[in-house]
Amino acid sequence: MKRSFLVWALFLGAWVGQPAISHGLAPSPVGTWEVSILGFDTGTSIMTFSNDFTVTGCGIMRHQFGFFTLAGNWSLDAHGGVIVSYLLSTNGVGSGGASFTARLLHSGRFRGSGHDDNGKLLHFKGEQPSNLPDLTGSWTAVVKRRGKTLLETYDITASTNFPAVFDVTGNGSSETAGSYTLTGTIIATPNNKLNASIDRTFGAETQHSSLAGRVKHKDSDMRLKGRDDTNVHLSIKAVNGS
Repeated sequence: MKRSFLVWALFLGAWVGQPAISHGLAPSPVGTWEVSILGFDTGTSIMTFSNDFTVTGCGIMRHQFGFFTLAGNWSLDAHGGVIVSYLLSTNGVGSGGASFTARLLHSGRFRGSGHDDNGKLLHFKGEQPSNLPDLTGSWTAVVKRRGKTLLETYDITASTNFPAVFDVTGNGSSETAGSYTLTGTIIATPNNKLNASIDRTFGAETQHSSLAGRVKHKDSDMRLKGRDDTNVHLSIKAVNGS
């Protein structure tokens, strides 16, 4: 597990190799940022700002059920603020967008505010991802849903498409629904916070869930809480057995 994390760290280092701010030059957001989104909805996004003034990325929000990708553009205003506008696609379907203006800080971070396309206020806190928890491995989990207990196993691997993102596949069983399969995505932050999107397929029916939580005890203990798209709350306690 340590060896796989070293390879992942080298990949991530190459991804975010360009500094966000160069002293003596105009401020630039070029590089990859991990962005905490706060406001009427909360979540985490990975945004990559390119030299051609485009922005791409991905993320998970608490009030949406699925992993989203984003694409848009950025520019600088007369005061050095970064103006960002992007559209979202969740589970392959267009799901709106947002725009915000951010101020770059010499600490290697940015702070911004804006709105989604429905006019709801959002705040953005960006930092370059580093010292991320390593979630790779085989996990066993106990899930509580409507007073029932689900037993699940996860195989978690680092995404080859996005930094700070982990792909989840697995299986579960319950007394009422029997066995089922699951897939999902987890985004990790340097302070060990997690946002997760997990889909459970029971026969022909798929339930989508959105959760948030933390990993602790040297990346071996994961706790998540959230709800699924039937508005039922659920909690997960998982242990890494790798």
